[in-house]
Amino acid sequence: MRAILLNICMVAAATALFRLLVPENGFKKQISFLISCFFITAVISFISNAEQNFKELEPSINFESNSSFIDFSGQTTAERKRAIAEEMSERVRAVLLQNGIEPSKIYIIVNISDTYSISINEIRLVLKPEDDFTQASALVEKEVGPDIKVIFEV
Repeated sequence: MRAILLNICMVAAATALFRLLVPENGFKKQISFLISCFFITAVISFISNAEQNFKELEPSINFESNSSFIDFSGQTTAERKRAIAEEMSERVRAVLLQNGIEPSKIYIIVNISDTYSISINEIRLVLKPEDDFTQASALVEKEVGPDIKVIFEV
């Protein structure tokens, strides 16, 4: 589009120069008419070439439902799940360490639904047999809320 407008401006400037060169005699009207015809023909030519260029682009653009595309939502979902699990794991670990309970492992089960709503379903803690499971359960429930299931393993 920019090229078309630039070409039209250049043709307009050229016709203005040609009009300045027209002598003051009986042929002024005929020469002005020819210059106007040249300008109109050039503008129509640029516009028709532009339409042809746009038509050439149409087959390469495919808006059909069966067109192929790369779906990155699976990668994004997996990365987001990992980030959420790491954040929650660090929070739970910090709360437990503050109270003298050192978990061996923390597993966070994260679910992202088809509507992209995120929920944490379950937290699994691997603790030592000598750790206080009741205190750990209360601390984790206080940190994450009562809706998340907490499972302890030895």
